[in-house]
Amino acid sequence: MFLKKNFEKKNRALILIMGAGFLLGLFLMNIGKKALLENTDLLSEYTLYEMKYAVIDGNAFFWYVLQKRVGMVLILALLSTTWLGMAATWAYAAWLGVCGGMLVMAALIRYGLKGIFLILVGLFPQGIIYFPVVILLLHWSYEFCMTLYFPYRLSTNSISIGEDSTKGVLIRKKVLQLLILLGVVIIGCFLESYVNPKLVLSLLKIF
Repeated sequence: MFLKKNFEKKNRALILIMGAGFLLGLFLMNIGKKALLENTDLLSEYTLYEMKYAVIDGNAFFWYVLQKRVGMVLILALLSTTWLGMAATWAYAAWLGVCGGMLVMAALIRYGLKGIFLILVGLFPQGIIYFPVVILLLHWSYEFCMTLYFPYRLSTNSISIGEDSTKGVLIRKKVLQLLILLGVVIIGCFLESYVNPKLVLSLLKIF
């Protein structure tokens, strides 16, 4: 029960930070739209036109997406092994929120409510996997840093340590959790590479 409450508490904090970042992203794109949007190809009609008639090599796209998504997971995992781990976790949560807010505002400015629909389709179905994985990954990163540098706090913080539990055991558990998360991310990459492009192209034909 204690573990569940602390897990939910940290998740609420992470979601709150992402939400604050999202609002900041909306604000930044709105006040800086000339520099950030009007002078770029972000979601421009030309960009969508190119996407509409693009021929996508699913296998090549899969490896590209895999490198991006898995690479980010590994970078955050690597940072979590340093003293910067907890700061990196909060910073990454805020960064995701800012990027999401800026993208949504860009879509709204460009296309109005149709732009929101475009974003939703662009995130489906991989977003169903990515969003909970991101929350779990951020939680994992925070706890892994705690395990390495502040294990004495875990007994009263987010992990209840039993008599036969050691720092080494906890590390092995966290590594196993990371491998599971990576496996789920790969499933998301598959959906993003082979399913999502078909949905987006179908939408662009009537957009």
